[in-house]
Amino acid sequence: MSKKDDFDWLDDPFDEKKAARQPEGMSGRAKAAVGCGCLVAVVGFVLLVIISLVNMADILAG
Repeated sequence: MSKKDDFDWLDDPFDEKKAARQPEGMSGRAKAAVGCGCLVAVVGFVLLVIISLVNMADILAG
């Protein structure tokens, strides 16, 4: 097969009209969900570190 046969003309990445019809990026709800998920992950990690430090201090003191 030649290079021309490999080109997918149905999914042309350089079609400006098709790109204009497709929405760009994530919606507001998706961004909010990702933000909340990251916040929960960071808070959980911080709590895990605090609990570990408290338990380590308890072990070293005893």
